[in-house]
Amino acid sequence: MYSTLARTQRLTTSKLYATCYRATRQYSDKRRPPPSHPRDGQPAREDDWFQYDMKAPLLDAGFANVFEADPNMVSITENLTTGFRLSTGHTAYGPLLMVNNTAFTLKIPPPTEDKNGTVINPLAVLDPGALRILDVARPKPELLVVGGGANISQLSPRAKQYLTSIGLQVVMSNTRFASSTFNTLLEEGRSAALLALPCGVCI
Repeated sequence: MYSTLARTQRLTTSKLYATCYRATRQYSDKRRPPPSHPRDGQPAREDDWFQYDMKAPLLDAGFANVFEADPNMVSITENLTTGFRLSTGHTAYGPLLMVNNTAFTLKIPPPTEDKNGTVINPLAVLDPGALRILDVARPKPELLVVGGGANISQLSPRAKQYLTSIGLQVVMSNTRFASSTFNTLLEEGRSAALLALPCGVCI
């Protein structure tokens, strides 16, 4: 008697589960869209309901570059002792100013000694007139990355005041780090400019 009762309960439970499953299946079938395509030319299988819509093209490696670089973007590919190698294949010697994919060599005085014999970094006495292009360039950069050579150097007070007046943020570092930061900002689509002394300037 006990086994008959248990069997009856199991059958009742199984029917209940089957009824719930069919009802859920019918409800979900109405809500979900049909598969986007059959698999390998065969009719769509049940697991195709849960596949991403991977319409062509597919990537062999399975990865995509989120930051797709502008083919016209000019960046720093190598820091030299006396200059910079650019992505265009050109080499710029001396202090460099880059804005809107254009590179300019700055005609500013080399490191000099003051009356006490202390060597002064050219950026510390930089005339704001050398940076006027940052105000007239369009689109106007939002950030200026400054590389002080082998070490970090501060801008002259007048240059700082000028950059603040035209609404430019300034990031100071050594030239190697400044070049890397500048390249990364370009890849992210940021509007940035670079002012840098060659890595050989060690003060």
